[in-house]
Amino acid sequence: MSVLLRQAGHQIRALLPMLSSLALVLAGLLPIGLPHFGSVSPALALMSVFYWSIFRSDLMTMAGAFLIGLILDLLSGGPPGLNALTLLLTHELGVSQRRVFLGSSFLVNWCCYALVATAAAAVSWALVCLLHWHLFPVVPVLAQWGLSLATYPMIYWLLSLLERRYLRPEFTGFAAGAR
Repeated sequence: MSVLLRQAGHQIRALLPMLSSLALVLAGLLPIGLPHFGSVSPALALMSVFYWSIFRSDLMTMAGAFLIGLILDLLSGGPPGLNALTLLLTHELGVSQRRVFLGSSFLVNWCCYALVATAAAAVSWALVCLLHWHLFPVVPVLAQWGLSLATYPMIYWLLSLLERRYLRPEFTGFAAGAR
């Protein structure tokens, strides 16, 4: 019985990046309630996929990033595939540059996230404008971008806490595949 519980615990831990990302998707759909910006909230899914793609790319797969983006698209009512594409590209950037990020300080990571968030916001805004043939105001996009940059340190800390507590080999007893 103990072996079965241990195996189940390992499988649940392996799902932690997906589950934490889905929890952040749901939290990100809650409006912050800023005056004149009722629908603005930080890009929590982008933060999560960026983090897990760098630090646990063995557990945050392309399929996982796509699924998180698709769920976000369906729940947010946005254009289907837009967030899925954004999170896929973010995942690939994180995986391809993970050696650089792993050896860098938090400040470097934060600056790189700022570049990713800038590109994601600009491309998403431009694609939505093209899809609707309408030039939407850029101020809500800038507010979301600023809010995302401001909350990134807290989300980074939370995800790193989850990783250290549940996914590091010295705590869990199983080897991390990509480390």
